[in-house]
Amino acid sequence: MSDNTIWYTRCPVPTASGLAYQRRTFDELFDGSYQVRNIKHLGKEHANTHYHHGLASSFREGGGSPPIWAYANGAQTKLLGITFMEERLGIYVRSDDPAAGMHDLAGRRIALPVWPKLVFNFFRFAAEKGFYSALRAHGMSERDVRIVDVEENEDPANIVNPDFADGVKRLPRSYYHEQLESLLRGEVDALFAKGGEAAVLERQAGGKVRLLYDVQTSSEIEDRVNNSTPRLLTVSANLLQADPEAVTKYVQTLVRTAHWARGHKEEATRLVAAESGFLPEDINCFEHDFTRKLMPQTTQKMIDVLEIMKTFLHERGYIRRNFDTLDWLDPEPLAQACAREDVSQYELA
Repeated sequence: MSDNTIWYTRCPVPTASGLAYQRRTFDELFDGSYQVRNIKHLGKEHANTHYHHGLASSFREGGGSPPIWAYANGAQTKLLGITFMEERLGIYVRSDDPAAGMHDLAGRRIALPVWPKLVFNFFRFAAEKGFYSALRAHGMSERDVRIVDVEENEDPANIVNPDFADGVKRLPRSYYHEQLESLLRGEVDALFAKGGEAAVLERQAGGKVRLLYDVQTSSEIEDRVNNSTPRLLTVSANLLQADPEAVTKYVQTLVRTAHWARGHKEEATRLVAAESGFLPEDINCFEHDFTRKLMPQTTQKMIDVLEIMKTFLHERGYIRRNFDTLDWLDPEPLAQACAREDVSQYELA
């Protein structure tokens, strides 16, 4: 590995990191001092750094539960910013199911995924939180349903940080493949799918499933917190200590990109779809003004939604150690980046 390489990884969802990488915006500020590269160039043997964040001199931007899990397990990282972009949080049933609402799932079977090849099963957290919130919004709890474990056998290396913009075609099936098959066979009665992946699920199902309830419609922010709501921007602590200027420039690039995206929604949509393996229309699974939600923030509101996620992870045993978020957070790089770009993190929220 070159000493002037900064590695990054991001989830296949709209992020400023993904847009900046595609548009080569990092080159504008680093000007040859560092080369920003995707961890996929390190090969599958390093894919798990997307979860445990053990790679030095690296950034991660994406769903919040893996970086929380990594830090709780001792990863030497710092939290730099938080975003919150609404997305579909769907409870799906078969199209021929008579259920008219969540109350009609009482006494019935819900799918929770088992991923034996994942170092951290964020998919299960997402599904568990999605069902918990959907039931809670209707005055119900998990005691009112029956949980069925469904094993997903996909190789996680195929879904970690894919870069379809490089011409690699995504797998034709969704990340919920085995759960969908179980649903269609009548082995479970409902499954959870989120974001752009929900659109991929619907396409794979070919009209055989329907959306029973979207947690995104809940008026309670506590319900709408899920794996990608919020998303977190984290960095290796060694890089922040050794070269804080490089970290500030990276964050500045994201600030600049977030500002650009506000005025270029059509191009941003095309780029996000290309790198995520979605169709452009799949972006409809994210909120309409998603290009206004790419700006990292360190506001109390964002910290509060992170706390909701962290508390759920701790109470449900996904992390054994709780921690003080403010000890993890370093707001200085974002503050300096916003000052250099002459923008406010609040204006772009």
